[in-house]
Amino acid sequence: MKTLKLNVLLILLIILFSSPVNSQTGYTTVKKSAYPQLSLSPVGGLMFPVAKLSDNFKPGGSVGLDLSYKVNKEVGFFAKFGYDFFRSQTSGVPDGRFFEYSVGPRYYFTAKNLKSSIFLEAGIGAYTFNQQGYVLEETAYPEVSYTKFGYNAGIGAILNLGTDIDLLFKTKYNTIMTEDGSSSFITPVLGIDVRF
Repeated sequence: MKTLKLNVLLILLIILFSSPVNSQTGYTTVKKSAYPQLSLSPVGGLMFPVAKLSDNFKPGGSVGLDLSYKVNKEVGFFAKFGYDFFRSQTSGVPDGRFFEYSVGPRYYFTAKNLKSSIFLEAGIGAYTFNQQGYVLEETAYPEVSYTKFGYNAGIGAILNLGTDIDLLFKTKYNTIMTEDGSSSFITPVLGIDVRF
């Protein structure tokens, strides 16, 4: 029992003498730089074929992932991995699909007291087109699949929803270089931008 009392007294003395020492210690906080910022946005929207592509296909959908690396308040880079699908104008012909893999710079227009911004972006990359083979009026058409160089440009906006979450909206004009000219489509998409 005597040993227990001595141990309790010793613990109380250690706590008593260590408290004033810690209370005199000053702490300073170091503000972490807001940049660079990395964010990931799952996006979804519509796909509108234009020019020659609209002769064979109807509008469809678009889904993808948008990865953004913001170097400072105005300058950033993006990588887009997208899947665009659209229906054929002709009955009995399979739907078409584009897979997009593009990268490029992004420039943000910001206001001093706003966390939301507008941006312009331009990218280059590869587009993979795929359409299943089919038979139409007793003629067999083979599967079409190719990967071509393409480029895109667009405008978008980021609406701040919280400390690490934003609402992303953007519209891009995509052009794919083909042997007989080019194929183009427009993709307006909406997504949730999550910063890491």
